[in-house]
Amino acid sequence: MDRKNCLENIVLPLAPNLSAARKFTRHLEELFDTLIPEAIGNDYCLALKQEDYVAAISACAKHFRSMPDFTIPGISANGHFDKQTADDYVEGRVCEVNVDWVFENGEVDHLFNPTETRPPLNHEWLWQFNRHSHGYAIARAYRATGDEKYARAFCSRLLGWIAQTDITENWNGPGSAWRTIECGIRLFGSWPAAFDGFKRSPSVSDTVLLLMIASMHRQAVHLANNPTGQNWLMMESNGIYTFSCLFPQLSDAKENRKLAAHRLISELEAQLLPDGMHNELSPDYHGVIVDCASNFYSIALCFGFEQEIPSSFAELLKKTVHSAVLLSTPGFTQPRTNDCHTINTVHFTLAAEKLFGPSPELRFVNSCRTEGHPPLGNTASAFLPYAGLIAMRSNWEADATYMCFDVGPLGTNHMHQDMLNINIYKGDQELIYDDGGGQYEISPAREYGLSAFSHNTVLVDGMGQTRKTPLAYSEPAEVGWVSNEDFDYAAATYSGSFGSTDNYPAIHKREVRFSKPDVFCVSDTLTSADGNRHDYEVLFHLDTTRVKPVPGHNNALISDFRKEYEIVILPFDGENAPVQLNTVSAATEPAMQGWYNGRNEENLHEAITVSRKVCGVKDFRFTTLLIPVKNGDPLPVVSKVKDGKVTVMIGGKAIALDLSALERH
Repeated sequence: MDRKNCLENIVLPLAPNLSAARKFTRHLEELFDTLIPEAIGNDYCLALKQEDYVAAISACAKHFRSMPDFTIPGISANGHFDKQTADDYVEGRVCEVNVDWVFENGEVDHLFNPTETRPPLNHEWLWQFNRHSHGYAIARAYRATGDEKYARAFCSRLLGWIAQTDITENWNGPGSAWRTIECGIRLFGSWPAAFDGFKRSPSVSDTVLLLMIASMHRQAVHLANNPTGQNWLMMESNGIYTFSCLFPQLSDAKENRKLAAHRLISELEAQLLPDGMHNELSPDYHGVIVDCASNFYSIALCFGFEQEIPSSFAELLKKTVHSAVLLSTPGFTQPRTNDCHTINTVHFTLAAEKLFGPSPELRFVNSCRTEGHPPLGNTASAFLPYAGLIAMRSNWEADATYMCFDVGPLGTNHMHQDMLNINIYKGDQELIYDDGGGQYEISPAREYGLSAFSHNTVLVDGMGQTRKTPLAYSEPAEVGWVSNEDFDYAAATYSGSFGSTDNYPAIHKREVRFSKPDVFCVSDTLTSADGNRHDYEVLFHLDTTRVKPVPGHNNALISDFRKEYEIVILPFDGENAPVQLNTVSAATEPAMQGWYNGRNEENLHEAITVSRKVCGVKDFRFTTLLIPVKNGDPLPVVSKVKDGKVTVMIGGKAIALDLSALERH
């Protein structure tokens, strides 16, 4: 009997139908054609010579079962796991992008997307389900407990996935389980971890084990032949590299390893800005890049391939981590810019310390301030001039006052219409929020999350920013940056379109002065660009539905979070037109307003948009004092003298401001 027929007879008992059996057969044939027989051993070579494929499968599986356990945390079956997550997956209960689903009788359909029948439609549900992050949970649960139910579930799902999915013509489109980003994620994480956990299980037959390796190789070849770009290419390359290092018994492993290393190193150099930020300008995807680079570096060191990595690579990786530290909020999270959920800074610094050893800066973050020291600089504030991100902070203490001021470009991907946006923290509490833009679904909420309407900036004639460029800065942003012990100052201008990409009604200049330790002054100057009169509206977003008036001040409000801190919003606007104060929650018409549209850790929920609007003017200047206060403490006392000068009494300290010249020393 020839090899094909022999292998088909072997896999028939495992396959749900003849079509699946033929697919399993092709997988095994591809694996046998790619394996280096001498690397597997004499028994395997002899079986091949005798055309005994039952014996060949047995000898080959025995070789792979004898592989040492993986020790790198990202691919090891050792480590923390959530038993409930593992048990849920065994029983067919899953949750992706905050959407729960239960597969009846635990029978998983790998190409099913519940959001197609239960809107809003989100293609990410199926894609992210096929990243198989549950592989960590069930592999580690099995390693810790030895309960064969996890191994049986793994076999069932693995065989079902191979039988049901394939590289279709539209492999990167909706409904595909072979999108290249998912292949990369599987290969540098969940599948190696599952292999590590189940390779010696008696419930995992020799044939099933080899089918898993064959499928991983098929995915690696798919990635090698079909590179994309940006953070996807980093993940794809990481997957190829990880698999090729773990399985050198394959004849193309060395070639694929070098291909992946070249792509990954080249892309890291190309995608990082001179100030260390990733060019998508999202801490979320900045984290993806650091994960890929650090995982690649860890595996290269583990397998002795460090000589293939240029010495500049480590310095580049350190720089990416340093930029994340500079942007850290007082709670050691990252401000949410562009598409982003809440990222903890230790996501970057723990990986860096493991790779490069301790430094005072890394120790400061990783020990939560008990060791080391913060980044060195003239002040605690920082400006990343190519990213266009400014971190104004009072100090590096846990209760610091902090603002992120975005004066940067769109970013090369995952961009929002958010130039000149601000968000404010006091300690670990976000007072003026940027929510990160919501889930990657097809819905009005997602459109809102991307728009200027959901950011702390301005509208012109009821329209938000619609810029298409620049995606990145080739030169540092010029913002008049001043930072000293007493105050920070920066200013930038938005002269792009509003409403449609060929509509340029007005120019918006925003100045921010941070009088330390607690008073922000935000000045928004709107100037007619077409000579016509316009309506101008300035927005601030608070994650609450309650605000209260501030006695003695027109249009002034204070939040009612009922947490440790509140924020006072105190206007000193131009006097050439009446200003309307509005507070909106959960509105859908005429546009969405008053929603917090979180991603991953938060669902869409009601919030409040505070706006001030002036109508029918050519030019106007909004000036807003934003002052965090501790709940129960006296409110700041603000007095206006003359010629635009204001005095703020807070915490026993008098802060003098010249609203007509915020940059003045």
